[in-house]
Amino acid sequence: MSDISQINIPDLGDVDEVEVIEVCVEVGQKVESEDSIMILETDKAAMEIPASADGVVKNILIKVGDMVKEGMPFVEIEIESQVEELKKEDDTQITSNNEDKKSIDTIEKEISKETSKEITIIKPAIPDLGDVDEVEVIEVCVEVGQKVESEDSIMILETDKAAMEIPASADGVVKNILIKVGDMVKEGMPFVELETIINQVPQVNKQTKNEDNDLAQSEKITSQENIELKKKPTQPVNFKNTSVHSGPATRKLAREFGIDLSQVKGSGPKGRIIKEDLHAFVSSKLNSKDQEGFQHSQPDIDYSKWGDISIEKLSKFQKTASKNLHTSWINIPHVTQHNDSDITDLLELRSDLNKKHKTKVSPLAFIIKATVETLKLFPMMNTSLTSDLESFVIKEYFNIGIAVDTPEGLIVPNIKDAEKKSILEISDEVMSLAKLAKERKLKVDQLKGATFTISSLSGIGGKYFTPIINPPEVAILGLSKTFDHLLLDGEKVLNKKYLPVSLSYDHRVINGAYAAKYVTEFSNQLKQINFLKESFNES
Repeated sequence: MSDISQINIPDLGDVDEVEVIEVCVEVGQKVESEDSIMILETDKAAMEIPASADGVVKNILIKVGDMVKEGMPFVEIEIESQVEELKKEDDTQITSNNEDKKSIDTIEKEISKETSKEITIIKPAIPDLGDVDEVEVIEVCVEVGQKVESEDSIMILETDKAAMEIPASADGVVKNILIKVGDMVKEGMPFVELETIINQVPQVNKQTKNEDNDLAQSEKITSQENIELKKKPTQPVNFKNTSVHSGPATRKLAREFGIDLSQVKGSGPKGRIIKEDLHAFVSSKLNSKDQEGFQHSQPDIDYSKWGDISIEKLSKFQKTASKNLHTSWINIPHVTQHNDSDITDLLELRSDLNKKHKTKVSPLAFIIKATVETLKLFPMMNTSLTSDLESFVIKEYFNIGIAVDTPEGLIVPNIKDAEKKSILEISDEVMSLAKLAKERKLKVDQLKGATFTISSLSGIGGKYFTPIINPPEVAILGLSKTFDHLLLDGEKVLNKKYLPVSLSYDHRVINGAYAAKYVTEFSNQLKQINFLKESFNES
């Protein structure tokens, strides 16, 4: 016997309509009460809509992208009437044995009497804190008397680098909180007292001598079935062929990381994926030898609903660039240091040299030369991490990559052994490589082996940006458009030319102080007019 039940959209608060961003089930799928059916998203938050009963999904009345309102039906579930079936089975068995009938209620009472419950108080302790001895409690998430489930947050700790949630280790009721906000706690310290219940379900008592063996067997089977009704399975759900279970906050974080949740193993109740699982997944990817990054998922939205659209395919080059940039951004902890470099004297020197030699030297050539000299003083900027991420390679050569804007996108050829070349030679090679890049005539070797990259937007505009590192390099220098800056020198007003520079670096290898010193020294190198003049036509 079964019933078809429709589940409707619950109260949505102060919004009339919300968008369906995910459907978590399929037709024919078995669901349990409180399993997620779909996820809605407002301007402020995402919310899961759960099943209201156990059953089988017979029909899904909505799809991703639909706008739904309170009271709208969104799924039909076939609900099995297990109690009725149990009653029929029990009546049949007892009748066939010509014994006195026992109702389901009587059997449940017998089982209830014979089921013992052990109430115990547990004291969960602070887990391993890594390389720190003490951490501060910044938030207590529960109150005395509050019911909690396993993996619910009890408190939040904060170190110098990160915050961490400390969860409950079992279902129960909070009897006492042993810490408060501001306390410093250590590994192994108890932080809460939980009252938890341990159920012990013994076998049904043996029947009296007056009851025959058939009736005893019948009651044993019926009792076991009633126990199954009263207690849901506690084994983790196998999500291989079912929907992924996770909360809105976890799903949002996964979307930000570009993580496919089906690839993540859940450690929460019934295999539920929690934030800590995503952090572990990211960590495993960062520490793996084969770092291919994460798959980027883009929601499938019908944009034509709001107006006319056209669709163009990404070129092969754009697809490759997109994948490489995404991988770099996900795998490398980028930090960007900004500075303004005074290039007033450099530009005057360039103008004088151009007139003297009747040529036109790119300002980038001077910057490349200054970059090489700065890299010599800061060799960590000219390194690469090994594949096992446990060592770094210091390169004694300086191959400077230059980002060239082409109709196909940015291409980064590099100037080999820039430390051995004059500014004039570097300028000629810059123009040659740019021409070959725009004509798509670059050789493979001209695109490989760079140790440090410069990306210049100085001819376009803007002021400061965050250039993305080209792996396996550990840093990249971004240049923006030169601007005028007026300075007062006594009673004299000076018009200075400043170049905005943005250095992005891999924080796994380079710390902030080292990067700041690099940028400062780079600005000093741009002021070394005598050196730059000598480097113009050195042999």
